[in-house]
Amino acid sequence: MDIARSYHFDRFGDAERAAELRRLQRQATVLLDAEIAELGRLGFGAGQRILEVGCGPGFLTGPLSDVAGEAGGVGIDTSLELLAAASAIVAPAHANVRFVEGNAYATGLPGASFDFLYSRLVYQHLSRPLDALVEASRVVRPGGHVCLMDIDDGFLALHPCPPAFTRLTERALAAQAANGGDRLVARKLPALMREAGFTNIRMRGITVSSLELGLAAFLDITTRFKAIQVGDAEAVALSEQIGALPHLPLDQQPFGVVVAFFAVGQRPT
Repeated sequence: MDIARSYHFDRFGDAERAAELRRLQRQATVLLDAEIAELGRLGFGAGQRILEVGCGPGFLTGPLSDVAGEAGGVGIDTSLELLAAASAIVAPAHANVRFVEGNAYATGLPGASFDFLYSRLVYQHLSRPLDALVEASRVVRPGGHVCLMDIDDGFLALHPCPPAFTRLTERALAAQAANGGDRLVARKLPALMREAGFTNIRMRGITVSSLELGLAAFLDITTRFKAIQVGDAEAVALSEQIGALPHLPLDQQPFGVVVAFFAVGQRPT
């Protein structure tokens, strides 16, 4: 996939890949029921064939295919290692799901062959998001829906906020931009969808906080990987300072919150 160099699973070292696979599983499952419920409010349900673009190890694609029922689901990704994990771990437990290699710009799938397309935390890494949306429109049927879930670091906060967290967040944002990505992408999704020709565009947000996850898990899914993305000694040192926060007494730990944004649009009939 012509994605930003800010993230590519196969570039992680062996030990880092194992840890990253565990993080991806936590990220995909920590709010699984709430996420599926949100997709239901946005138009996805039983009988709708679903495509997940950038499915990774498929931890979400499987449950989504269960919701689709006989219509089933397909997950595509560029990482052969993640697809192998999806086929080995997820596919045996979900009858109507399959995983194939593909990317957001050229899925290799027939046109108008899905009722609902979902792409989760992918568009922040795309250097050509509009082109990806054009391809998304092609593969969903007329009247079908495309839903993008992504983040905006303007809606990520700790309070009180340690200087190390501010510095690492700023450096990650700059590094991702330098590599063609965009950690502020969520606020831009409705305009991009409009430009790609979608109608009935809506935007919703779900807050995720350290109150329900615990601070360690919150920092793991929102912050831990940023040191690897930035890739220098300062980032590692900042990450280690942030990693010490969950070891503080509970009444001294900061509160963390982030917003997951869901943008959905409909292909015109």
